[in-house]
Amino acid sequence: MYESNESKQSPIESACIRFADIENLEQIANECGMRGQILRNKLNPNQPHQLTVSELIKITTATDNHDIINSAILEVGLTAVRLPKQGESKPLTLSAMSVTSHAGEINRHILEAESDRRLTRFKKDQIIKKAQDAVRELVFLMSDVENRCGGAGPFVSMCTDAVIGGLPLPGM
Repeated sequence: MYESNESKQSPIESACIRFADIENLEQIANECGMRGQILRNKLNPNQPHQLTVSELIKITTATDNHDIINSAILEVGLTAVRLPKQGESKPLTLSAMSVTSHAGEINRHILEAESDRRLTRFKKDQIIKKAQDAVRELVFLMSDVENRCGGAGPFVSMCTDAVIGGLPLPGM
């Protein structure tokens, strides 16, 4: 098994680097009313400038990329998930299968890291992304079950989904 060394970067710094690597910073900066170079500096852990809370909210809203906010909340020992919007539900079986798929991907990444005896930044980012996706799917599933079970016909709603979407049968 590989040895776990202390990370040289905080979760927020890692999230800022990931964000800068995958997003179009010039376009985001324009949408948020700042210059691109200023946004690049604020996302660079080697620069003294840092994002303000209002800037973080603006860039998160503009991109729908919650990585930096999730990492900031993680630093205080919490986790957050974007709540599903009305009409975002899908059949319960599909939600449950999606959670299982994400868990399987996390397992695969961890097994690869253990066999390589090291955890690269890229592999760590993949594990974090899949874990966030799995948590989000679980929250969607919980929210959907809660919403269906609050009305007069929750059983009918779930049965209709099962019939239309197909019942998962063991061994099939």
